Amino acid sequence: MTFRYDIGLLRAIAVVAVLLYHYEVPGFHGGFVGVDIFFVISGFLMTQIILTGFEQKTFFYGDFVGRRVKRIVPALLLLSVCLLLLMPLLYFSADLKLNAKYIGLGLAFLSNIYYAFSTGTYFSIDAVDNIFLHSWTLGMEMQFYLLYPLLLLLLKKQYLNRFGWFRGSYLVLACLSYLVCAYWLKTEPDWAFYLMPARAWEFMLGGLAFLYAGDIKRRFGAVSAVLSPLLLLLILAAIYWAAGKYPWPSAYTLVPTLATAILLSINVDYALFRNRVIQFLGNISYSLYLWHWPIYVLYRKYEFLFPYAYSLLIPVLLSLLLASASYYWIERKKGQFSLPSIMTANAALGAITVLFYLGAKWEGWNKIRLLDAKYVNYFEYNEHAHLNPCNCYITDSKNYAFFDQERCLHVDTAKQNILLMGDSHAAQLSTAFRQALGKEQRLLEISLSLTFPFPQPRGYQKSVELWQYFYTTYLPENYQHIDRVFVSVHWLMYNFTTMKYSKQEMEEGIKQMIAVFEKYGVNYYFIGQTEEYVLPYRKVALKKRTDKALDENRYINPIGARINVFLKQLIGPEHYIDVYRLAELDHDNTALGTPYMFDRHHLSPFGAAELIEYLKKNRYF
Repeated sequence: MTFRYDIGLLRAIAVVAVLLYHYEVPGFHGGFVGVDIFFVISGFLMTQIILTGFEQKTFFYGDFVGRRVKRIVPALLLLSVCLLLLMPLLYFSADLKLNAKYIGLGLAFLSNIYYAFSTGTYFSIDAVDNIFLHSWTLGMEMQFYLLYPLLLLLLKKQYLNRFGWFRGSYLVLACLSYLVCAYWLKTEPDWAFYLMPARAWEFMLGGLAFLYAGDIKRRFGAVSAVLSPLLLLLILAAIYWAAGKYPWPSAYTLVPTLATAILLSINVDYALFRNRVIQFLGNISYSLYLWHWPIYVLYRKYEFLFPYAYSLLIPVLLSLLLASASYYWIERKKGQFSLPSIMTANAALGAITVLFYLGAKWEGWNKIRLLDAKYVNYFEYNEHAHLNPCNCYITDSKNYAFFDQERCLHVDTAKQNILLMGDSHAAQLSTAFRQALGKEQRLLEISLSLTFPFPQPRGYQKSVELWQYFYTTYLPENYQHIDRVFVSVHWLMYNFTTMKYSKQEMEEGIKQMIAVFEKYGVNYYFIGQTEEYVLPYRKVALKKRTDKALDENRYINPIGARINVFLKQLIGPEHYIDVYRLAELDHDNTALGTPYMFDRHHLSPFGAAELIEYLKKNRYF
């Protein structure tokens, strides 16, 4: 197969875009488009290899898959070995267990399927803690390598004897995949992102680029010298403009993928494409893709150790160095590894990840871990135990899908019933509240995320339905037994995708809440908006350990202050408890080794206990 410098260029663009996106470099917030470019390239090359093999009678399924395994797995094994050696030195038990699982899933090429049916999306803030998140694309690629040749084998006779019919059938199948993607994007967006049926059309666009290359060259050949740079600019524009503005993959994905497919078809070779730096990046693109993400995850976890300007260059340069070593020592010498040895090593390493997963709490890890145990609360956080001790909190997650109405809202007429209501900001206070109440008091709780606790809410449907039940049935039937209500909400969620509240709508919703409380004569308090940080506060606290002059206020989202003023003026001082940047809260208790917030805006168990103690001290309950 003749070497294609344009493919080297496209690979270089794709991997650099992905790296800069993951490293949060301004202007590249749509760099995830690079993955779509890789899929189209892969579809083009695999279609060419398979169909050429059909014509020359040299294609054998086992040989094809074996070559793909020898191409992908050795470099992946090297990365996995290095990470498994490093993780016990750098991770506490919870992170060690989770990331051992992620590596095991990556080695089994099942990551994409697992992520499609588990919680959290590729674009979530918490994704940066998953050291093998990027392996979902390898799962997608391997599933493509296994299934795609079988599809083409079914159509082999048509390809060799009825080429026009073959191309038409192929186009129909690609369109069907796109329709599956469009449907899942509305019903199951994680499936649309992670599963092969919804992504096959991108690979098949590459196949169409091969099948229609002759037609495209005849149509655009005269203008290909002008068209090629325009298509490259279109790809770069798509990377820039995709930045969180559109669901993905979607109709917008057609822009960079079609541009890539047409570039592959017209096959223009500029002198610029042969640039050594460009081709070097193209050559190491696979290894660079493998290494850049784990290095960045580790850098972000320990960035407090690098309080320097431009410290981001450290993971960038390290990624380039290790990717180069992987390319020259592993990828270019893939012939030195036999298929049985690769498969055996992969199985053995997978077994080791299982041992790591099962033995994550082994005491022996404490002897070799480089971090002192006093830092554990800055790196580990049992979110479920903190937010949902009694199944009174729900959100759009399989881990928080059950609301135990009997347990959470059962009134005890022999006790003082205190109702805690809101979203995750109410849930974060649940355990501390329960521990602070006396024997004669009972906590009722309804914490429903991804909506506001308005009488006429919108947002996550399950939460909406429970709030409607609360206002239409529960409160009218039980208000006489409720002694006090505490409302705690993360009001900065007003602009969340499924909510989208204007200031006027928020004001109207809060007034409706107050009107209901006053109608039933319920004593109520709104626990005010807390500060929100632009990165997890635990990282801010660790940064302050190495940079004593650091002002944590520089990391505070200023919108929180404006929301707090708005709420205070609307609700009034008699019913609004102003806790914004509350001086009584110790932000980082070094004696206990715990920050008052773990993520960007949720109080940790320590911070929640501090706030509840403040409420109790000031006789709010």
